[in-house]
Amino acid sequence: MNYDVIVVGGGIIGASIAFFLTKNKGAKVLLCEKGKPPGDGATSISGGLLRVHHTNKANQHLSFKSLQIYRQLTETKKMNFGYNPIGFSIIVGPEYVENINKNVHYMNNLKLPSNVYSPQEYRLREKEINTENVGAICYEPLGGYGDPAKSSMSFLNEAINQGLDLMEGTEVQDLIINNDRVVGVKTNFKNIYAKQVIVASNFWSKKLTRKLDLDIPLYTKRLGVVFAQAKNNNKVISHSYIDDTSDTYMRPFPDGRILIGIRSSNCEANKYSLSKKVHFKEAEEALYRAAKRFPRLENGRLLGGRIGFDSYTPDQNPIIGPSEIEGLYLSIGFSGGGYKIAPAVGEYVAEEISKNKQISELEYYRVSRFQDSHSTYFQTDTMYKYM
Repeated sequence: MNYDVIVVGGGIIGASIAFFLTKNKGAKVLLCEKGKPPGDGATSISGGLLRVHHTNKANQHLSFKSLQIYRQLTETKKMNFGYNPIGFSIIVGPEYVENINKNVHYMNNLKLPSNVYSPQEYRLREKEINTENVGAICYEPLGGYGDPAKSSMSFLNEAINQGLDLMEGTEVQDLIINNDRVVGVKTNFKNIYAKQVIVASNFWSKKLTRKLDLDIPLYTKRLGVVFAQAKNNNKVISHSYIDDTSDTYMRPFPDGRILIGIRSSNCEANKYSLSKKVHFKEAEEALYRAAKRFPRLENGRLLGGRIGFDSYTPDQNPIIGPSEIEGLYLSIGFSGGGYKIAPAVGEYVAEEISKNKQISELEYYRVSRFQDSHSTYFQTDTMYKYM
């Protein structure tokens, strides 16, 4: 069995790449997912926040383009991404007011509506917020959240309509190499051959590439979310938030629940290690951090949660591009932030593969950035405490 391209991984990144590769129906494409799409990796537990606000122009561009794609495909193809444009705000401390203004200046150049508010101004908009230790807040009206699992299936279903072959329950166990070139994959079913293999399995990518002696700096983080409800089921927050002062993110559900991010940590340093259980103490700590900003969440009810794992890079940005070995393309290490940039990544990767060209928008994401310098493009002078 021979293909032009094999995509490894059926999460949001692999699904987006498959959609754009099959869009013009010119390539024979196979996607292998070791479980049931969208898999049980980072996509399955993602909070799904959508925002353009970043501290570098490359991520701002990918996020803005992705937001446009989500909106466009929702309108034109009636694809269901669960996109809910309820708005997004990022909160920073007093020491980062100058930084936030610089970052928003470029966002405004993208013609993206966004505004920076002082704590006093913002309290006129959001009555429930405690603005202690806040320097400024940026609000994006087009931000909000989507459903990563639903988005992945929307991309995959449309890709299947466009000619994609999908093999679920198919674990890629190894890469097949011939004359120093990757020519296919070994699966639990059979060997499958292709001109190009794209590894988009993220959390499991290290296992696949380990035997190739490639210097790919990935490490694993445990991350997750909990669900909570304010006392008396009061509506507390109106849109999605990242609170950089406490490394907290949250968003509301239509039914009144609130999703709150659990503090992520390196697996080797986490006492829960590779446990996929949400432990009460970490859930309680997440609710405590959220309640410091929105006091009505104090003594709120915890309503479960979910845990997963993701691959991180040293600068917490993905590795996208050809590897040192011909025939192998990497789209990995998304460091907990793949969903908001997935459509743009899918479109650009498909263009690089199908047209055999280098896309300038991906130049900063190459793995070579870690070999050339101790710092990368993403470590800017307008960063925040955690971002």
